Amino acid sequence: MAKEHGILLESGTNEMELLAVIIEGQVFGINVAKIKSIHQYDHSLVTEMPDSPEGVVGIYQNRGDTIPFLDLAAILKKKPNGETKEREIVIFTEFNNSVNCFKVDGVRRIYRLTWEQFIPINRMLAQQSSVVGSVRIENEDILVLDLEQILSELFPEQIIESVREEVVERGKMIRRDGVQILFAEDSMLVRKTMIKTLVAAGFIHIKDFENGQLCLDYIIAHRDELVGGDKLVILVTDIEMPMMDGLTLCNNVKNSLNLKSLFVVMFSSLINDQMIIKCRSVGADQYVTKPESNKLISMLDEFIISKNR
Repeated sequence: MAKEHGILLESGTNEMELLAVIIEGQVFGINVAKIKSIHQYDHSLVTEMPDSPEGVVGIYQNRGDTIPFLDLAAILKKKPNGETKEREIVIFTEFNNSVNCFKVDGVRRIYRLTWEQFIPINRMLAQQSSVVGSVRIENEDILVLDLEQILSELFPEQIIESVREEVVERGKMIRRDGVQILFAEDSMLVRKTMIKTLVAAGFIHIKDFENGQLCLDYIIAHRDELVGGDKLVILVTDIEMPMMDGLTLCNNVKNSLNLKSLFVVMFSSLINDQMIIKCRSVGADQYVTKPESNKLISMLDEFIISKNR
């Protein structure tokens, strides 16, 4: 049952792969980019932990590692539908610099889609929902799970780091106020938290976008002032986004628009060895994983210093 995930998609094509899973009779989707491996559930490998939050069962033993074990049915508050569960599955994920595993009732198949097919959830629900949006496949609506939101509610430190005092102090010697940041991020919670963090560090000129397409439209419309203006311009972008993902955005900026001088940092929960290859292939200058905002700010500082020499 083990399935190791490799590089399945070309970089910058605006495609995604979605694993359809079954939870109490309903179909949900998980982005394949977050999946490390898939195994048949073995209860003997579980050590339950008392006084854990709802849905956090305990730890799961896997190849000598102990991994946080979560039950998606309990987290989603799905009531038992009475069906016999003969082949329950454990999905190991890797993002936000952490490995976790989630139990589901079964898996269906992997679908290859474009981000244009993804319909984001209503903004009013976005901050408190375990679902980030939906896709319609074969006359069926599949709800796409927001695993980052789920983990952030259980482990709040996984959202965004608070800016450290020494990072704020270092900013007094660097002209952070002379930088224009374009920030593309579809999560309203992450976007607001990150903007607050950047402002606390001294970056006061921030233009934010909820997807890559809106960001690209802005860059095209303001190309002359961005390239020839009096401020350094930096693009910080997530990778997973509706309409246009961050890899496609970067590819358009660096190659289609030929804006080689625009400094691009990929800021995503998906940064790993495979994703770094993809980031480099579309011309990204740097990459850093969420929630490491202090490392991101250090990267921005290095760029500012290099340009002000």
